[in-house]
Amino acid sequence: MYVPKLSQLRFFCAIVEGGSIAAAARKMNCVPSNITMRLKELETDLGQDLFIRDRKKLLITPAGRLFYREAREIVSRAERLPSLWSRPKSRGILNVGALDVAFLTCLPKHVPQFMMDYPDVELNVLQHSSFVLERMLSEEKIDLAITDGPVENTLLEGSFAFHQSLYLVMPEHIKKITPDVINRSDIYLFNKDCFYRRCAELWMEQKGYQPRSVLTMESYDLILSCLDMGIGLACMPESVVAQFRVRGRKLNIFKMDDIGTTDVYYVWRKHGKNDIIQAFLDYMRED
Repeated sequence: MYVPKLSQLRFFCAIVEGGSIAAAARKMNCVPSNITMRLKELETDLGQDLFIRDRKKLLITPAGRLFYREAREIVSRAERLPSLWSRPKSRGILNVGALDVAFLTCLPKHVPQFMMDYPDVELNVLQHSSFVLERMLSEEKIDLAITDGPVENTLLEGSFAFHQSLYLVMPEHIKKITPDVINRSDIYLFNKDCFYRRCAELWMEQKGYQPRSVLTMESYDLILSCLDMGIGLACMPESVVAQFRVRGRKLNIFKMDDIGTTDVYYVWRKHGKNDIIQAFLDYMRED
């Protein structure tokens, strides 16, 4: 399928707006024969007459009028492109992906001010699990991830964001964690693309714990409802525990020691950090 060149559209619009080949030539700073040749090429390639030749006049056809409406919008957009970066501050679209714990900590604290100071940056912030975020970074669907680290993927690099410990959350009647308690209990975890699930499963394996079953439950509120009924155990990051305590919930928790690092990192594609990403990181790192 034939696709007109931008230069052809500009010449065509100049003819319509100038009313003649001569006026279009003056506007485009070229000889009239060049305009005539470009117009004939365009009409031939389109298979459509855009003008009626009436002696020395050009009268636009209904097809030409429709074509002008579409072409004018394309030319106008092209003419606006250089002005995108005429202002002193950065402009662009920044896609950030983050864990749920980031939405409870650094993002609410710093994103509003970043958006106030960078109104020409279109910021999209998505919530996903650890392994999904890494895949989205690799596939260039997001520019920056706030996720578990440290970074092991050689195509990515990152820096420390904040500490995060994991807790085993239990029904109120459980006072002590023993192998027997866990062996008789279901444990509620997020799906297998969640880094905290992998940490919890590794912790149980290292301790020799074998729960009755591992159930996927991707809602902390639903998990707590089950714990309130005295059934099951769950693994939660400290930011989530803190959030529920702020709401007035009393949680029976046990810190999962010797679990290894569960710290959160800012991660981006290697050689992919630009001025907008750096500015966003600077805001996130403010005290």
